[in-house]
Amino acid sequence: MRVAASAVTPPPPVRIDRLEVIALSSGSWLLEERPGGEPCFDVVYLVAGTARLGTHPPVLTQGELAVMSVAPRVGIEVLDGAELIIVRIPEGAAGPHAQALRSASGRVQAAVQGTSGLVAHLLRGLVAQGEARTEHPARLAQHLVGLIGLMCLDSGEEEAAWRSSMLRDALDYIEDHLGELDLTPDRIAASQNISTRTLHRLFEREGMTLGAWIRARRLEHCRMDLIDPAHADVSVSAVGARWGLWDAAHFSRLFKSTFGASPRAYRQEALAGRPSAPAMAASA
Repeated sequence: MRVAASAVTPPPPVRIDRLEVIALSSGSWLLEERPGGEPCFDVVYLVAGTARLGTHPPVLTQGELAVMSVAPRVGIEVLDGAELIIVRIPEGAAGPHAQALRSASGRVQAAVQGTSGLVAHLLRGLVAQGEARTEHPARLAQHLVGLIGLMCLDSGEEEAAWRSSMLRDALDYIEDHLGELDLTPDRIAASQNISTRTLHRLFEREGMTLGAWIRARRLEHCRMDLIDPAHADVSVSAVGARWGLWDAAHFSRLFKSTFGASPRAYRQEALAGRPSAPAMAASA
């Protein structure tokens, strides 16, 4: 992302020893390198809304957190109504946790549970307080960096477990509502209390898209109904509508492109006792 000409320097940070905690609201912001050019890590937490970052990952949505190895100049666009918190950690202050931070660079995670949830809670508290009220700022900084380092170590396993659980719940919800015309990504995401973007990422990590999965499951249920003698008197269009494919012509085209025969021909062949076309892979 190009740094906008109107980008401005962020407001004064909350300082904790050598760490800086910066709260950003709507606008275009420019993060400059630290005095002396010392490399640093930026831990970015999006409290609300959406933000575009100048380095990978390019976009964060509400409740997401990422670690970045910062380039000399980073442009950040915080969209209307969004709130962003950044912790700047000089590489030297990262100490033994530097490798964990480095290995987590660019990884996006949902800050809703586990260590990442604790980090998010602590950052919100520091910003709300407005200053680090402690007689031992160096110790507080060490504890904060240690917690962030632990988050980076945990995030691999924790995030994988969270993704698996969330994806399973989303798949169950989809399966229970396949016949409903308003089964949209926004609705599915809301049912799981995650952003629509996070929902899409869950599917992308499994090598599939949300739309393709819904279409595949609808078509598979239609196929099973069509070859079931108990549904032989149900019209083809009614079978499609039952599973959310209300446009008969569209349903017929999708079915034929997937199974190699129209719904009517497929049913006739199956009910006549001849071998039917192979079932579609669920991940198609």
